[in-house]
Amino acid sequence: MIKKMRPVSHPGEYIKDAIDELGISQSEFAYRTGLSIKNISTLINGESNITFEVATKLSAFFGNSVEGWMNLQIKYDLYLNEAKKEEAYQKDWKIAQLFDKEFFDIYFELPINAKHKEETIDELRSLLSVSSLQNLKEPDMFAFCKTSVKKDLDEKTIILRNAWISIAENAARFLSCSSFNKELILNNQKYLRSLTLKSPKEFYYELSKFLSDAGIKLVILPYLRGSNVSGVTKWIGSENCVLVAVNDCGKDADRIWFTIFHELGHAIKNHKRHMTISYSKNNIEDEEENAANEFAKNLLINKSDYLAFISRGKFDKASIQKFAKEQGVADFIVLGRLQKEEYVPWDKYQDMKRKYEVLY
Repeated sequence: MIKKMRPVSHPGEYIKDAIDELGISQSEFAYRTGLSIKNISTLINGESNITFEVATKLSAFFGNSVEGWMNLQIKYDLYLNEAKKEEAYQKDWKIAQLFDKEFFDIYFELPINAKHKEETIDELRSLLSVSSLQNLKEPDMFAFCKTSVKKDLDEKTIILRNAWISIAENAARFLSCSSFNKELILNNQKYLRSLTLKSPKEFYYELSKFLSDAGIKLVILPYLRGSNVSGVTKWIGSENCVLVAVNDCGKDADRIWFTIFHELGHAIKNHKRHMTISYSKNNIEDEEENAANEFAKNLLINKSDYLAFISRGKFDKASIQKFAKEQGVADFIVLGRLQKEEYVPWDKYQDMKRKYEVLY
């Protein structure tokens, strides 16, 4: 991968050769230059580097330039850096093999190509805003992060999760929005509900524009296979706004809408404390998750109306469609809720279901 370089000697070898030519001991050389005996020993053994102070004393003793001694150290450091660079590329390539190649090829025109490993890794580092793909292994990569699963994720899931969130954060940087205004959201629930009746091409622009005015940067991305993330909410203090990122995991329209409103619930309830990561497989039930779930359910379907509908016990297609129309919401939203709460089997009324796919 990296063009092989000619080996470069540690500057200490030049000092050793000079001492041998002078025919003096290391101790005498130390006394004559004003350096410590230990300093000379570690330099000769390649265990320490030439600092500006050392270069100044060597320059004064030999009658040559400080720059010359510093350049010897710089050349050696560059040589070592190239060796480390090669090793880093090899390690990062192993990380790159974990990624869904189709995801990066289709959506970012970034083929994970074994013939061009360096270029591929450089582009991945740039896309994910990391100096090394190894950094994606860090479970706490995102400070003040709270997740909706127990922190027992395997390393691969952590890497893919961090990669997807990094892409979402980068996408948000190109979006502008007003300061956060939760009242605008709370006062327009009927309008937000009505957007579920529109096609993705229609509702995406309207929803993004509305949320932008409410101080929320909405990012909808394709799902990165294996990341297990369904959504993310993060306060952006420098802009006094909130990032809400979701994906099309599962492709079910009712699930995607619920995730959007679930994350809006976090934005409204969670304030500025931490990033919240919601997973497609949630194994934590806590106050914040419950609050976000309740917000999403009640925004999509009026709570008291839903309880009255449930009490009647009629869940045929006509009843579901009639109730959805009364609520001003898509019928697949009501069906999804009923299936989730086991009032209707998952395999029933499949013709009412809708699938969305993000074309990023």
